Amino acid sequence: MDKNNKKRKSQASIALVYFSTMVVFIIIFGAIAIGLMNKMVMEPEKSTSSVAEDSNPTDKDNQTFFYMVKDDKNKLETAMLARFMPADGKIMLVPLSPYTTASADSNGQTIDQIFQASGASETAKALSETLGISIDRYMSMGQTCFENLCDNIGSITYEVEENMYYVDKNSDDIVNYSKGDKISLEGSQIRMFITYPKYKSGYAQNVLVAGEFMKSLINSGFKLQTTRDNLDYIYSNLLKESSEKNFNVNDFQETEQFYYYIMDNFDNPANVLIPTGTWSDNEKFTFDETFLTQVKTEFKVAQ
Repeated sequence: MDKNNKKRKSQASIALVYFSTMVVFIIIFGAIAIGLMNKMVMEPEKSTSSVAEDSNPTDKDNQTFFYMVKDDKNKLETAMLARFMPADGKIMLVPLSPYTTASADSNGQTIDQIFQASGASETAKALSETLGISIDRYMSMGQTCFENLCDNIGSITYEVEENMYYVDKNSDDIVNYSKGDKISLEGSQIRMFITYPKYKSGYAQNVLVAGEFMKSLINSGFKLQTTRDNLDYIYSNLLKESSEKNFNVNDFQETEQFYYYIMDNFDNPANVLIPTGTWSDNEKFTFDETFLTQVKTEFKVAQ
């Protein structure tokens, strides 16, 4: 009888140990499982495109870009300065006519003439000296590259402001619109309106159109989820298709988070600053002193 009692007590002790072990295991396993479930299901996945609070941009992250669009004969069709100011939520656009004078030796050369003779690098250098500002990045692109860039960002709706008719002697393409026509513009049409040679107001109107079109395209595109999702593709494709440039994918990736920062925190970041100055009889444009001061103020650069 004593032996049986001892045996039962021994078995009870062993069972208690096993039971206690199982309870502890279940508690630990359950805690781990709940933690995993919270991470996988209960907590929303954090977007890799968000900018952490401690990495928000400052004025040190501001950069000036200079984009040039050329035709198949290496002649400039249009150009654009873009001041990227992520901390302020601004992309300041300055559209430029190819007939803008920008030469350090004051010989009256236009940016188109400099571009054809010496390329994008020298054009950017001459414009930088004329404006008295630093140009951090420059890029030249062909017609197809520009059109693809516009299409990758989106499209814009435009109400035609005057009757337009023109037959391109090089391609036989016909421009034929009436005042008041409302049309949705894709990349090829955007380029056509920017370069249209018969505006009643002359080449000054081309500058206005270029500024308003690119402002609308950026502001509408930055509101689209597709732009956000495809930002890497848009820039990598631009870099692949463009011509002469002084930046690459790695340079873009260093500032990519700030594009997302603007998309997350600001509406309509793109603004336009139209150059002021004089047009000469031979259709060359020269900046006036007011604009030279204004561009430094708007770009937040030392004067």
